[in-house]
Amino acid sequence: MITTKSTIKTEVTYDDEMKNKYLIRKEWDKDKKKALVIMKNAGQADEVVQDQTTMYVINNLSKLEYGVAEIVNLFPSIKGVEKKESVIENLKCIQEAITRVDDVIIAVGKGVETNKKAVERLNMILAMLLDKKANILQIEASSGRKGFHPLYPALKHRWRLVPYHQ
Repeated sequence: MITTKSTIKTEVTYDDEMKNKYLIRKEWDKDKKKALVIMKNAGQADEVVQDQTTMYVINNLSKLEYGVAEIVNLFPSIKGVEKKESVIENLKCIQEAITRVDDVIIAVGKGVETNKKAVERLNMILAMLLDKKANILQIEASSGRKGFHPLYPALKHRWRLVPYHQ
């Protein structure tokens, strides 16, 4: 009989009113690669609760030999309307996270293309990534289509990461 044990350290960064979630950091093996995953909206995951998106991110990154996931979103609001201060704080948090990871995975999904605010925010983040010379990746389907969100049904259980191109 073999018993294995593991601990996943979790940190979540919120604003003072707990209305904006800026970062979820999960670490299960600090000696492996670290990824920053950028999605669209803050979900329900917290220090203990896993939502489906976070679960698929962790499962797929683990299969791809990563040991740390840092998750951020274009829009950090979890309660109410976004304020200018929260947007600035979110971008600052993303900028700091970029310096701690090996790869950045853009996983905002296809729906972002029709949201002017989302496109603007993504372009701001991409400018930061290019400035920091980050290794930018995206999720690709076997058909060759790219730019998926972790909840896309055909890719929930098996990601293929490829270089990001707009």
